Amino acid sequence: MTHRRDRYSMQTAWMRVVFVFAVLSAAVVCLQADETKPVLDVGSRRQLLFDELFLEQAVGVRLRVNRPFQDPDPVLVPDQPWEQSVSAYTTVLQDEGRFRMWYDVSTPATDREPSRRVVCYAESDDGVRWRKPIVGQIEWNGSRQNNIVAPSSAAGGMGGAAVFRDDQGPPAERYKLWTKYYPSEEETAQGIRPGLYAFVSPDGLRWTMLGPERGYPLSRGNAADSHNLCFWDADAGKYIAFVRMKRHGPPPRDRTCWVGLMTSDDFENWTTAREVFRADEQMAVPGRQPERLPPVDLYTPGGMKVPGIPNAYILLPTYYYHWRQDAFPSTIDAGLATSRDRVTWWRPPPEDRQPFLRLGPDRSASSGMLFSFPWPVSVGRETWIYYGGIGHDHRSEEPSYGSGIFRSRLRREGFVSVDAGYRGGEFTTPVLTFSGDRLELNLDGSAGGWLQVEIQSADGTPISGRQIDSCDTVRGNALARTVSWSGESDVSVLAGTPVRLRFVMRSMKLYSFRFAETER
Repeated sequence: MTHRRDRYSMQTAWMRVVFVFAVLSAAVVCLQADETKPVLDVGSRRQLLFDELFLEQAVGVRLRVNRPFQDPDPVLVPDQPWEQSVSAYTTVLQDEGRFRMWYDVSTPATDREPSRRVVCYAESDDGVRWRKPIVGQIEWNGSRQNNIVAPSSAAGGMGGAAVFRDDQGPPAERYKLWTKYYPSEEETAQGIRPGLYAFVSPDGLRWTMLGPERGYPLSRGNAADSHNLCFWDADAGKYIAFVRMKRHGPPPRDRTCWVGLMTSDDFENWTTAREVFRADEQMAVPGRQPERLPPVDLYTPGGMKVPGIPNAYILLPTYYYHWRQDAFPSTIDAGLATSRDRVTWWRPPPEDRQPFLRLGPDRSASSGMLFSFPWPVSVGRETWIYYGGIGHDHRSEEPSYGSGIFRSRLRREGFVSVDAGYRGGEFTTPVLTFSGDRLELNLDGSAGGWLQVEIQSADGTPISGRQIDSCDTVRGNALARTVSWSGESDVSVLAGTPVRLRFVMRSMKLYSFRFAETER
């Protein structure tokens, strides 16, 4: 009996040794795995909290999309004889101290010519009050006394304009645009076919179409009938394009549209479009169920860079709601998605998802469809995003309630925030390194809200003098609030050292952080 007990004891002891060894081995594996995880080098660049990248551990906080304020009145309406309506594909940018707009116009039919789509030009000093200068270039109804800048063909048409300034190119091509071009009957007879074309200009007013010798019309898996956006991306060192991709299936009509990505080194030779984003709404709809899923398409891609932030991109795709056979309700609004690499996109889960830009009141010029425009413009503490409103739905035969170009206003860097409620929450970042000597935060707290930051070593140990208890409470609403610990804000001694940041907060919205360089 004693012998059996001793043998049992030996077996138990051995099992304990094996268990301990297994635990230690697992710990070593975990440690090795942690060591192989890449360390984020944030440098002194602004880091947006617009996805889950910095939320390695999180309790009591959530990512929240922040909708902009949409001004109720349009900043521009069709009020000239050649402007029957302003349409979906327009560009606004800030250029050389002024706001410039290339806007999509449908002209009325006259005794001299049929209705067609053209691009008109407007300017503004403040982005709110716009003037329409007489450019005197393109003839309409027998006169050049108008602000039409393209197309030069008296009978051709253009599906709006995606314009950008390209300081990489030669002066004669300082401004570039993409559009779907609709050739006239004469041009069609000459072999010019509809498609996605590029135009170039030295000043944004005099435009020249690029022809087949430059690879246009461009067909690389894209659908030209949309607001396909392209721009020079200094971070990537390439021209980037977000395009609409589209498929029509056999009857019953199965239409699906999604967002594709194209790149080019020279603006002439483009890669074939590849899918990067698709609608995922699985909506329950009243009455007869949709004949295909999802009952939502992406009408325009809306891919852009966040101004002033490296490697930060947004999509403002327009969601087209057509539940049955491309019909009812046929309304369109705009959503939001974010990315750091143009390929992988974050968006809220469906249960938290809401439109980024919402339709306006019934019987208004923004009650049927909304289309977001490029590009976001930074003005003081705000980011402005312009959009087009149309007062009827996509398939409606009812009279329209007009059209207009509207402005929305968002806090700078405020697309998405990490939010904590009144019960509080916290999150800890992955291991990162930084340069700079102080930590700045873009944050918005309630009257009773507060935030504290702890700097930890890579293994999660609080660094002496930078613990939570030493952090001076951060309160208020600021774009660049400096964090301090017992009155000391200089963190340069930790620059280049792998660390983690732990944020503890209550009733607070945190939009971004940055390790800034103090000017000496």
